[in-house]
Amino acid sequence: MPRPKSMFPCGFGDQPWLIQARGSDKETQMFINPLNGSIEERNIYEMHGQLCLSRFEEWLFLVDDLSDDCFLLNIYSLTKIDLPPIKEPFSSLGFRTLTSSPASPDCTILFLGMEENFLLFCHPCDKEWTKLPVDFDVVGAKNMLTYNGNLYVVLHDIEIIDLASLSTGCVESISMDTPDFSSFGIGFLEHLVESSGDIFFVRTRFPGLPMTTSIVDIEIYKLLDFEDEYIWLRVESIGDRAFLLDRNGGQSFCTQDTQFDKDCVYHILSCYDGERIYKTCLEDQTIEFKLLTAEAVQKKSCFHWILPVRRPIQNDELLTSFETIARSEVCQKGCGMVKNDESVGAMFISMQLTNLPIDIVQSISEQLPLKDSIRLRAVCKLWAKQLPDTMEEEPLWLMSCPKKCGTCQMYSPYKGKQFTLNLKGLSSSDVPTRLLYSKDGWILALKGSDLLCLMNPFTNDFHHLPILEDDYSYNGIAFSCPPKNSPNCTVFAIVSPPRGDFTRIIAWHYGQEEWYEMQFDNDLPFSGTDNNPVFFDGEFYCLGRWGNLGAFNPENKTWRVLDKPSPIHLEAPDIGTEHCYLLECDGELISVFRAFNMEYVRVFKLDRSNMAWNLLGDLGDVTLFLDYRTSMARTLPRKIFRNKVFLPRLHDETKESTFYYCMKTRMHNPDFKIFREPYNCVWLEPQLQ
Repeated sequence: MPRPKSMFPCGFGDQPWLIQARGSDKETQMFINPLNGSIEERNIYEMHGQLCLSRFEEWLFLVDDLSDDCFLLNIYSLTKIDLPPIKEPFSSLGFRTLTSSPASPDCTILFLGMEENFLLFCHPCDKEWTKLPVDFDVVGAKNMLTYNGNLYVVLHDIEIIDLASLSTGCVESISMDTPDFSSFGIGFLEHLVESSGDIFFVRTRFPGLPMTTSIVDIEIYKLLDFEDEYIWLRVESIGDRAFLLDRNGGQSFCTQDTQFDKDCVYHILSCYDGERIYKTCLEDQTIEFKLLTAEAVQKKSCFHWILPVRRPIQNDELLTSFETIARSEVCQKGCGMVKNDESVGAMFISMQLTNLPIDIVQSISEQLPLKDSIRLRAVCKLWAKQLPDTMEEEPLWLMSCPKKCGTCQMYSPYKGKQFTLNLKGLSSSDVPTRLLYSKDGWILALKGSDLLCLMNPFTNDFHHLPILEDDYSYNGIAFSCPPKNSPNCTVFAIVSPPRGDFTRIIAWHYGQEEWYEMQFDNDLPFSGTDNNPVFFDGEFYCLGRWGNLGAFNPENKTWRVLDKPSPIHLEAPDIGTEHCYLLECDGELISVFRAFNMEYVRVFKLDRSNMAWNLLGDLGDVTLFLDYRTSMARTLPRKIFRNKVFLPRLHDETKESTFYYCMKTRMHNPDFKIFREPYNCVWLEPQLQ
């Protein structure tokens, strides 16, 4: 029977949608457009009283929440395929999946048994479900994927089950390692995604518990078969694809001829403030989200991605490296009429330098260190007039390092201006670079997972530090002063577990060939947070989740948890529900605590005479720039920016507004949820010396 056109939202079938079947609570179903967050309620008779357990392309696996009846439903044709009743209690069943479309003779519906370590499965034509034991512990299962005759189960490692062995009554499996951890965050979710014949592993990182707070990083790996050995290769791009992740798995979608952005990961997550649709853009490494209204939040059932009828995804050149793309774009934009080095030389010989087209001069300027870009403006009056003055009234910038090609973006938090910096020390790197901390124009960065470096992006000075003995996994890191001409430079990193009973540190002094590591038992509880220490009065001060302080003295290599100031919280808030920052302002220590959803921002100043935190009503002429990597307090020339708190959220290119929180009005302006946030960035003051 053909479906009425009004049964589905306008545009359904042309792009991915999110669908929620709400069981016996409501006869209607929720359809959500992930591009704009709009919600439409529809009434599909075949889905009355049903919960959706899984999906494969346009097929839904539905079960009656008041009985054990279940079936497969094609969401477009409404074709229904009955399945045998499920006799196992649903409380004992975990992840489930469909191996293929029911049109395939190999289609199998699979459950993992979470209590007795079993696999429950059936085919569409079976009269009953089959239950087989497995020889691994499935309690920690995080995700499943079926591909090419195998079932991949993500645990601490990956168990690969040969689906052909199910017919023998004995489940055969082998183990494979998951990719090593190489980014930040306490919590994480892991998904396997099949895309055009390749298997990808996606690890999403959170500052707190998974699915309760915001995304801070994402890692994507591609599975390669190298000389009969499987290896995971980290990739920085997924080309024309978009990955769509939900609680039960992940899918790949070709974005050509759609409004979906390519090279992005879309993720539906349950957070403290409701359901969020996150979009992580891999090209510029930014994160944004849409918060769904309360009517869409129903804890009994979850959302599932529904794809339009699958179109073939071209595999060729999908994983073109960003470095190749970036260099190609620079060549096309900056040297459109230049064919080779000889023609470049001929051009400069045949025309006066000052007659160069201004777009070529600007392209050259963007590739120079900042101090040389400033000098370029001084070549002639025309260039001084037409080239942007990147330093005028811009005492502080937000620096974002989107990819591993050595090109960084500089954003002004006041005017929305931006320009590009080329970092020679990173241009030849074949591993991702993470920005960790900045001070006095210098940046501390992590290349790969174990190599730290100090660099000045304005002068291109670059210093490698000794390789870490273990992969980087610390709550915070900082350095005392820039390394140039300073033998007193010390780099300090700290990790302290949530229970706060001990603290582990590593440190490096300028000129040493290796790091030293120490562990201390805490006399008082100190639960570390994801924010960086502050070097103050010769010591590295660290802020704990309770609001208390710890200090490390690099001279005598001692660590202590201060009994004063007293903690701000009697009990530590849940990890990820509150962000806290420590910074120095005019010779004083400032701490800031803000709710993850910006419901409150509280600023405290340390009264050093009484060693107590004093709550500040406003900041006076001071402006705060907050981020867990680096926070700064500055007095700006323009009064309009004073008494405000800036966060690293980028304005929409179509608007001139910039996000901030006003301490006077206790309001943020505009809504922080509509902004993009780079997840590899740092606040930075220009230093040209």
